[in-house]
Amino acid sequence: MELEEFRKDLIETVRARAESSHDFNRAAFVDEVGERLSDAEEFTDFQACRYEGVSGRKKLKIDGYAFDEADNSLALLVANFSNEDVMPTFNASEALKSFTMLRGFLEEALQGKLTDGSTEDEVIEESQPAYGLACDLMDWHAKVTKYRFYLASDSQLKARAKDWPEDNIDGTPTEFHIWDVARFHTAYASATGRDELVVEFDKFGSKGLPCLAAAQSEGDYQAYLCMIPGVTLAGIYDQYGSRLLEGNVRTFLTTKGKVNAKIQQTIKNQPEMFFAYNNGIAATAENIVLEKTSSGMQIVSATNLQIVNGGQTTASLALAGRGAVGKRDGVDLSKVMVQMKLSVLPPDKAGELIPDIARYANSQNKVSDADFFANHPFHIRLEEFSRRLFASPAGGAQHGTHWFYERARGQYVNEQAKMTPAQKNQFKLLNPRAQLLTKTDIAKYENTWREMPSRVSMGAQKNFVHFSESITKSWASDEKQFNEEYFRNLIAIGILFRRTETLVKQQVWYQGGYRANIVTYTLAKLHNMISEQALGQQMDLRIIWDKQVVPAAVLEQITLIAKRVFEILTDPNRPKDNVTEWAKVQACWDQVKSDDIQLTSAMLASLQDLRVVTKAVKKAMDDQKTDNGIAVQISVVNVPGSEWGRMREWAIKESLLSPKQSDLLRLASKIPFKLPTEKQCVELWKLHGNLLTLGYVK
Repeated sequence: MELEEFRKDLIETVRARAESSHDFNRAAFVDEVGERLSDAEEFTDFQACRYEGVSGRKKLKIDGYAFDEADNSLALLVANFSNEDVMPTFNASEALKSFTMLRGFLEEALQGKLTDGSTEDEVIEESQPAYGLACDLMDWHAKVTKYRFYLASDSQLKARAKDWPEDNIDGTPTEFHIWDVARFHTAYASATGRDELVVEFDKFGSKGLPCLAAAQSEGDYQAYLCMIPGVTLAGIYDQYGSRLLEGNVRTFLTTKGKVNAKIQQTIKNQPEMFFAYNNGIAATAENIVLEKTSSGMQIVSATNLQIVNGGQTTASLALAGRGAVGKRDGVDLSKVMVQMKLSVLPPDKAGELIPDIARYANSQNKVSDADFFANHPFHIRLEEFSRRLFASPAGGAQHGTHWFYERARGQYVNEQAKMTPAQKNQFKLLNPRAQLLTKTDIAKYENTWREMPSRVSMGAQKNFVHFSESITKSWASDEKQFNEEYFRNLIAIGILFRRTETLVKQQVWYQGGYRANIVTYTLAKLHNMISEQALGQQMDLRIIWDKQVVPAAVLEQITLIAKRVFEILTDPNRPKDNVTEWAKVQACWDQVKSDDIQLTSAMLASLQDLRVVTKAVKKAMDDQKTDNGIAVQISVVNVPGSEWGRMREWAIKESLLSPKQSDLLRLASKIPFKLPTEKQCVELWKLHGNLLTLGYVK
């Protein structure tokens, strides 16, 4: 996709997002770039936080932030959104103005000027999200290892440089990153969806990494065994932070704890034994530069280096090197050497293979399959439903539409790439951009309806990890529960969620902040009230799917709940100054859940008998069982009989088959002249998967 077309799509996405949530275009732009920078692994759990003001002679501005627990860095975002149809440009001096306002907000916050009431024009009202952030900035400063400033824009930067020289704020290193529309386009077009990261090892105390070639193939894969000094590994991590960690490994490191006491003891007491005691790290890269020296081959640089196993080792070395307090009293790493297995993959294969390499590299650790959830069959099934099931016409339309589920970012645009203008228009009529769904959307809807608003409030990534673990277990227990009725109910909850977002914005008591927290708490409370006050009854989600609107009685009830939720979240006596942080605590949900709010008579009248719901669910599961059987038969028959025969010969040679399995494969080898039964197809497809896992190559 060319830059102009990419920008047009970005603007359309932002405008559609603003329209669907009845928000300002600028706020929608901040949310969109926050998600895109999270997808590019620049941010972790981005929080929008809009503030613009003056302190003395300083202009202050901020649009959002993201605290990365994996490396204790803090990203702060300021956005410039032109919303113009023709792409404008900006120069370095304009970028400097934005960074100066962002820096001003941070410096004033760290000095307490925005919260202590010393001067009237400097203080942020306690009801504003920026007040809570200013309080948190003071609390976080002692543990922050690096501030990362981001300027995001829908315009194009005239200068070539995309990052500026580092600085420091109150002794803490500070980086400046400019993400103009061209940089967003570059990340979008890359195979991995990330901005290019080139590690030059000579900048970190090593002329190169001694290595041995371990595997070569026809362009798809190369492998090297390397030695990397502890000083170098720690320096690279200090420079690039958790961008160095493969996404799933970063999540694992964040949720499970990043400092290993035994690693720390070895570094301090027996650094020369680190190589012997530690298993080392596994990494991937898209390209490397090799240099032949008198002592052998060395790797001089690596493009898009990603650590797929050994994140805890890496983080522990960096922490030891800089010191537990933060920046000065680190231990000597000069005697520490780390072994590294480096897999070099071509860019077009990297996005597909890196998660698999990470999964297998971590197979001996307690990393659940949920941490590698992107290609789980749950997503594939939802994607299939979203392309096939039509929702009723809404908003005066004369035709049904799809709720388009993006299993991977960019699918909505990519499916239109080779269409004619007329085909694109037809596609958009059937798949309105306002009905686009992402993985984090469904995680948010599901966990809200499961009464976990504090979990949802923790941010998109952490909520998604928790959701993934739950779905992985449920799928293993009985995948038939994820059927067409499940999908329709999920969309109904999504409609409820989006309508509540709009409703909250229209209330006189709403002051412009914490909407995401208000919405998830409100709907979780609604679900809880129904389960406690209306035994044997349940919300009629099917009517919301059928009509694509929320009944008036439900909207009236939601309005009552939302006001009370807002009062609890912003109660002056709340345990935490930052409302966003207070919403992340289970105690907050306990308080909302225990609050006495009664269902209205109209709401009670709108509920559905649980027996009707149970009957519909059973029918949907039976239908899914039938669909599964048909799908397996199609899969088996689509494999040529000759292929089944080769598989049988290989498995016999490897002594992997029982007599029954050998007979099954012999039968399959006669396809299409003789077809297995449905039951035999189920067994054959399981056997097919097992033999592929054991090493059979098609």
